Amino acid sequence: MASDPLVEPIEGGEHQSFAGIDIDLFAVGDARVKRLVYGVGGKWSEHVKPHVGTDFCEHAHVGFLAKGRLAGEYPDGCTFDFTAPIGVHIDPGHDSWVVGDEPAVLIEIDFGPDTVERLGIPGTHSH
Repeated sequence: MASDPLVEPIEGGEHQSFAGIDIDLFAVGDARVKRLVYGVGGKWSEHVKPHVGTDFCEHAHVGFLAKGRLAGEYPDGCTFDFTAPIGVHIDPGHDSWVVGDEPAVLIEIDFGPDTVERLGIPGTHSH
């Protein structure tokens, strides 16, 4: 079986593995380009929440879902469901999970803790 370049570690970047997520990070000026590979069956509230101590993911995600399917929900019951290939914007304060039998690969741009402010996106989900 051939390897899948969308999920293999990328040379030249900083590679991290955290709670079932493989992350390749590249600094570009003040921004970061990140490739996140969420494994099959991955769910934020089950796998990441115990490590970060918040009820929901408080990071904004802005980028491009290159592979797989990613769904989620906000505390107000509003949901999202993305199937690659598609651009994504997920506000802070969400749960999310991989749907199906393949990893979800998200390419995103962020500014670390300043992402919301620098990209001019809402700090919390609203209708």
